[in-house]
Amino acid sequence: MRALSQATPDDAQAAVQALAASVRAALPAAAAGWFDEALDGAGSDAGPRGFPAAYAGTGRRLGPDRAIASRDLVAALEAADLGAAACWSLARQGRCVLLYAALGARPDGEHARFVDDGFRTGDSDERVALLGALPVLPRPERFASTAVDACRTNVVGVFEAIACENSYPQRCFADASFNQMVMKAVSLGVAVERIVGLGERANADLERMAADYASERRAAGREVPDDIALITTTGSDGSGVRTDQG
Repeated sequence: MRALSQATPDDAQAAVQALAASVRAALPAAAAGWFDEALDGAGSDAGPRGFPAAYAGTGRRLGPDRAIASRDLVAALEAADLGAAACWSLARQGRCVLLYAALGARPDGEHARFVDDGFRTGDSDERVALLGALPVLPRPERFASTAVDACRTNVVGVFEAIACENSYPQRCFADASFNQMVMKAVSLGVAVERIVGLGERANADLERMAADYASERRAAGREVPDDIALITTTGSDGSGVRTDQG
């Protein structure tokens, strides 16, 4: 059984720095200059280079293209449990860096509200970027309530951003929240094999929920998703971590 993440704040910082350098190198000069100005203004809430305007404008300024990730970048991202970011668009990568910079420029006591407000006021692309960045934000367990709320969405892309290829739920969700996320994936038709740490976080309640779901589907004459078998055969040892209140 693979252990839960051992990524450190230094790993996160190194990953974000490597990501920033990679984004900057992939951009034309004008866009790279805008990105640097946006990072310089990430501590401000006002003006065209303040965080809200810059975060919203990143999609237009940096665009949907993907840069080829260097071996060093991939290694830095994987060490911080952010390996999926190597395949993100430049805009999504840039938003991750901007969010990290914005928190670094604000008092610790404002971080949880800042992230929650960013999620609630952002569009779908902004929400996707924020949720994907959670593993590298400082003291990420503080943002568990926002991440749990995100699992209630029926926008598949937003749900996938927190549930799939993202180590955050494995690290920071209580069992009840993790279980609900897994079952939501089944109901949305999202492959549960994409959930990081499903085997490590398996527990008796999750297996019971999956078995009950399968029984209800059979009783109604409906097909049982193949993913149910993955859930009910993972086994459990009660090793899940708890940092939210479920």
